[in-house]
Amino acid sequence: MSSTVYQTPTTLSPSRISNFRTCPLQFRFASIEKLPQPPQIHLVKGNFVHRVLELLLGNEPEHRTVEAARKAFDETRTEYEPSARFKALGLSPDASEAFFKDSRDLVNGYYRMENPRNAKIIGLELRLDSDFGRFKLGGIIDRLEYNEKNELVVSDYKTGKVPDARFGANKMDNMHIYASLCLRERGELPKRLRLMYLKSSTPIEVEVTAESNSACEAAAIETFEQIDASCQSGQFATKKSGLCNFCAFKQWCPEFGGDDSLAKIEAPNIYPTFERD
Repeated sequence: MSSTVYQTPTTLSPSRISNFRTCPLQFRFASIEKLPQPPQIHLVKGNFVHRVLELLLGNEPEHRTVEAARKAFDETRTEYEPSARFKALGLSPDASEAFFKDSRDLVNGYYRMENPRNAKIIGLELRLDSDFGRFKLGGIIDRLEYNEKNELVVSDYKTGKVPDARFGANKMDNMHIYASLCLRERGELPKRLRLMYLKSSTPIEVEVTAESNSACEAAAIETFEQIDASCQSGQFATKKSGLCNFCAFKQWCPEFGGDDSLAKIEAPNIYPTFERD
């Protein structure tokens, strides 16, 4: 494995922290060397559905009608079809129609969880950033709202299946980081975190406490220290798991007989970058 020294990133996001915890080497490829990856249909679909719900819920509660949802969907389709991110998927006409059908089903899954007119939203796609000393941590919250008990809640949409215990914990860890950012930047610690799994219409909620928030911040700082140590030593560990089957960099991973030093040379030829919107 390479022993090159890398510059430590001073800006992190909850997803990047999660990626390092999942596999430090994959983090190096994607976030340090910034190697290209093939377009992933589930990520584009997730962004599409997020945009539909953002447009719908951006209306005043009384205007969050089924007609408004259809309009939001059509507007988002008009926005996405000519975009570079969608074209890069290379979908056939039939596959393209399946993409939008699946997206519509996911929006319908949202409606099975709640009536959008009842949502007391105070922020959509809300950017929060905070200084943690040696690094800055920031991210975008899908929804910040008050529930029926007037408790502050951070909500996040998920378009995949509800994960099992082996892979689900990191998603809630990310949410705890968002709660910390809310406290730091808005002066109020959310009381609850909610993941909204649209495919199965399954909400998963956990409580936030001052203790859980302190533990979350301590863990984020510890992860930064680990990232820094890896950058200084050039040694990024591998973590073999079922997720390796979905990794764009698997062929260069030493766990599978690959040479990680070749990724920077070969990946751009296999996964050419495309112009982003």
